[in-house]
Amino acid sequence: MNDLRTAQMQLLDRLHHRATQSPQAIAYVDAGTTEKLTWAQLFHRTAGFAIVLRSKLSAGAVVLIRLPNCCDFPVAFLGTLAAGCTAFPISIEAPDAEVHELGTQVHPAGIISFRAESFDGCIIPQDALRSEAMDFPDPQIAPDGIGLMLLSSGSTGKPKIVCRSFASLDAACDQMCRSIGIGPEDRVLATVPLCHSYGIEHGLLAPVWAGAAVHLGRGMDLQLIQRELLQSRITLLPAVPSVYEMLANLLTHGEHFPSLRAAYSAGAPLPTSVADRFFDRCGIKIGQLFGATEIGSVTYSDPTHSHFNLASVGQPMPGVEIKIVDEHLWISASSMFSGYLHEDIPQTVDGFYPTGDLARLDDHGNLIITGRAKLLIDVGGLKVNPLEVEQVLMQHPAVGDCIVIPVRQSETVVRLKAIVTQRSADQPISIELLRQFARDRLASYKVPRSFEVRANLPRTQTGKILRQQVQA
Repeated sequence: MNDLRTAQMQLLDRLHHRATQSPQAIAYVDAGTTEKLTWAQLFHRTAGFAIVLRSKLSAGAVVLIRLPNCCDFPVAFLGTLAAGCTAFPISIEAPDAEVHELGTQVHPAGIISFRAESFDGCIIPQDALRSEAMDFPDPQIAPDGIGLMLLSSGSTGKPKIVCRSFASLDAACDQMCRSIGIGPEDRVLATVPLCHSYGIEHGLLAPVWAGAAVHLGRGMDLQLIQRELLQSRITLLPAVPSVYEMLANLLTHGEHFPSLRAAYSAGAPLPTSVADRFFDRCGIKIGQLFGATEIGSVTYSDPTHSHFNLASVGQPMPGVEIKIVDEHLWISASSMFSGYLHEDIPQTVDGFYPTGDLARLDDHGNLIITGRAKLLIDVGGLKVNPLEVEQVLMQHPAVGDCIVIPVRQSETVVRLKAIVTQRSADQPISIELLRQFARDRLASYKVPRSFEVRANLPRTQTGKILRQQVQA
C-alpha cells in the first residue's frame, strides 16, 4: 500500500488498518434500509471511487457531495480525500438555486448527487461509488492542502465557506477520540446530517479514526432513534438538543437503553430542563460538546467526571487551548480552519481564534458559554445578553422554544421582544403570566417589552435558531 503517513492523511491509513485487521466487521449500517458496509467493503469502495475521481479530476479539485446520511456518503467523502481532492458536502435539501450560487463561488470540478441537476462540471455517476479497488491511487496529499470545505451555520449572519486542511482533520479525529474515548467496540447512532461539521465529525471522521461502527439515520425520526437505541447495541449518541427534548417527552419513566454509555449534545445550547427530564426518564446524563465549523469539536463535558457541570460545555480536548479575555472566548487548536474562501484577512491572533462567544470558567475549570458578543443588545445604555433572557423564559413550563431580539423604536431607542412557542398544544401560554415570570427572575431592563407566540421558529439542521431570519 502507498505510504499514507508520508502523505500526511492518517485517517486513510487508519481506514486501511481497520479493513486489514477486521475486514468483516461492520463499519456502516443504514438504519432506514438496513444496507451495510464492512470495513473491507468501505476500504475497497473508497479506493475504487478515488481511482475514478483521479481519472476525471486533478488533485486539489473541489467535489460537491450532495447525499443524505447513507452508506454511499462515507465512500464519496473518503474517496474524495484519497484522490487528493477537496470534499464539499452540502445539504440534500439545498435548492438548485443555492447549489448554483455555491458553484459560482467554489467552481467545483465534480458533483456526486442522487438528484439530477444542471451542473457545469463533471457529474460523477452513482455507479462510481460501487467501484472497488485493492489500493488507493497515489494521493499526493499536502498537509496544508484543503481537504474539506463546509458552510458555516449562518445562524447569526450570512454563511461563509470554511476551509479545513487535511492535517486539521487528522487533528480533529485525534482530539475527539481521546477526549470521548471512542474505540472499535463502539456503535455510534449518527442522525445529524453529515454535511454539517458536528455530523461529519461524529458520524464519520471520529468513528473511522477509532474503527467504530456507525448506524446512520436521516433526520429526526424518533421511532428509528428509539428502536436503534433499544435494539442495535448503540453505545454513543451524538445529537442536538431538540432530539433529546423529543425523546424525553416520548420515553416512559424507567425506560433504559441497555448499551448506551455516552449521550452528548451540541449544535445549540442544551436547556437544563431538557437534560433533567431526559435523566428523569432513562437515568442517563447528557454531556455537552462545544465547537464550531471553523475549529471543530474542542471541548467535552464528561458526565462521568467528578466535577461534571450540567451547565458547562466541559474542558478542552487534548491539544486544545482556551483563554478568556474580557469575557471573550479565544481558542487555539490543531483542528482549526485555514481560513474562509476568498478572504485573505487573518482569522487568528497569536494562534488563537476569536470565537465571538462570551464565556467564563467555573471553580473546576469547566467552560460555560454565557452568550455571543455580537448578540449583545444595548437597552438604554445597558447591555443585555439575549441568551440569558431566553434561558430564563425557557424555564417556564409552557414555553418550548424562545428567541429574544431587539426592536428599534426610534433612532436611539431599542426594546426587547421575546418570540416563544408552546411546549405542548394543551398548555397555552399566558403572556401576562410569562411577563411576570420574567420580572421575578430578571432585572427590569432585561424583561422584554413585548411577547409574541408563534407555531415554530426557523432553525438550522443542527438546531440553531436562525436569528437573522427571525429579525428580518
